[in-house]
Amino acid sequence: MKILLIRHLKVIAKTPFFLTAQQFDEGRALYDKADIMSTKFKISPQDFPRCFVSPKKRAVETAKLIYAGEYLIREELVEVLNAGVFVKMSSLPAVMRSIIGRIAWYFNFSQMPETRLQSTVRAKKFISELLSGTDQNTIVISHGFFMHILQRELRKNGFRGRISFIPKNGHPYVFERK
Repeated sequence: MKILLIRHLKVIAKTPFFLTAQQFDEGRALYDKADIMSTKFKISPQDFPRCFVSPKKRAVETAKLIYAGEYLIREELVEVLNAGVFVKMSSLPAVMRSIIGRIAWYFNFSQMPETRLQSTVRAKKFISELLSGTDQNTIVISHGFFMHILQRELRKNGFRGRISFIPKNGHPYVFERK
């Protein structure tokens, strides 16, 4: 059985370098609505009969562009939400805000929209359902940060594969269990 983890295609959006916490949160909302770049990359439903997709616009549009078969939208595949919960009034570089948010997520900071524990439970649930009762090759279209959590759960279930530290948009990462 093979599973392709794919990060959605590249989003066409610009983020200012410095942002307040409110601007950071507003920017995330705009990112969710932004268009994506096109691609010539295609995957055949004959090779991968199942496809699961995050409900976010960028993931659904990616599925429409690269997969000719039917796909199932799964809420469990949304990105781990990040928020500008620290240093609310000061402007900080957007990258720094992202890093601070991910550190808060890692330590299960309760003011984050989702904690590491909650993200892990969500990934375990999805992988458990994905692997129950079938060994069909499957595509999973999700988001960069959440792909790391999915990777960890796939490895716990005997799969081999690796994604890059920052997963490339539209690139298939192959996980295989023999």
